[in-house]
Amino acid sequence: MAISDCFVSVVAPVCNDGAIIEEFVRDVMHVLRGTYAHYELVLVDDSSEDESVARIASLLKEFECIRLIRLSRRFGEEIAIFAGLDTVIGDFVVVMLPNWDPPKLISRFVERARNGSEVVFGVTRGRSGESLLVRLGSSLFDWYCNRVLQFSLPKNSTQFRALSRQAVNAVTQVKNVHRYLRLLTADVGFQRESFLYEPINRKGQPRRTVFLKAFAMAADMIVTSSRHPLRFASWLGVVASIVNILYAAYVIGIYFFKDSVAEGWTTLSMQNALMFFFVFMIMTVTSEYIGHILVETIDRPLYYVLEERTSSVLISNEERKNVISEFDAPDAREPSETERVGS
Repeated sequence: MAISDCFVSVVAPVCNDGAIIEEFVRDVMHVLRGTYAHYELVLVDDSSEDESVARIASLLKEFECIRLIRLSRRFGEEIAIFAGLDTVIGDFVVVMLPNWDPPKLISRFVERARNGSEVVFGVTRGRSGESLLVRLGSSLFDWYCNRVLQFSLPKNSTQFRALSRQAVNAVTQVKNVHRYLRLLTADVGFQRESFLYEPINRKGQPRRTVFLKAFAMAADMIVTSSRHPLRFASWLGVVASIVNILYAAYVIGIYFFKDSVAEGWTTLSMQNALMFFFVFMIMTVTSEYIGHILVETIDRPLYYVLEERTSSVLISNEERKNVISEFDAPDAREPSETERVGS
């Protein structure tokens, strides 16, 4: 197979993946070496507590074009991915998770990205292994994003994706503290294409998602990217006000046109219950937005890098170093006749 001349970068977040990281790196490097003339693998360690860093350090001595970025503390998978995207230099960038995404598909993702699609994202057939509550919640979230918020967020899409340089530049321009790659790549407006694939499982453990954690992430994604919940709370306030006005008119009518008025304890209690429901719902949504505004207005970096290590060899083809010789440098050339006269 012919070697492609484009530059491909692979970004992979690492968190307690010491047991599988060697196999993952070897598989990725096998594909990159055999397919591309220029490549790099960027591993972002999200404060692993196992032997991940030590094993990556040994791999840096064995393989070329690998970089390790260690974050100072655990920032989460999404931030780790963006820490890698901030540093890559490839024409096309592949994002993948070491445990779940097969490296053999890298070339197919990149090829589709080169043929017109700025963003190629992976899609699985289902969420096998997840609890019923998580599957139902995921389906409801996808429906809400696609039908109500118009986000065009594909169902069962994953982090495995290939981005063109233009798409990478676009998503890294977003300065929100809460960043979600799935959402941003759908929001930047470039040509997108789905890629159906079967994930692997290097660790052999079933995928388990904590419902409360998934719910919190879904709420962050919605609140960060849309004001629809806030508008919904506003409409609740309008409806509650109209109901109160109608009820007040009803009370006035009863007072003037009916001789004996019952105490109406049940009706009054029901009204109070509904009004308090509306009030607390509005307060909840408003509090979420106020909390996100507070986080976004804090002027501090998205992440902190503890250290960065690189392979001893940083270029895949040593015969094509990106170095300008002294005879090719602009300052080293002979002055022109015009320059001689001007001097």
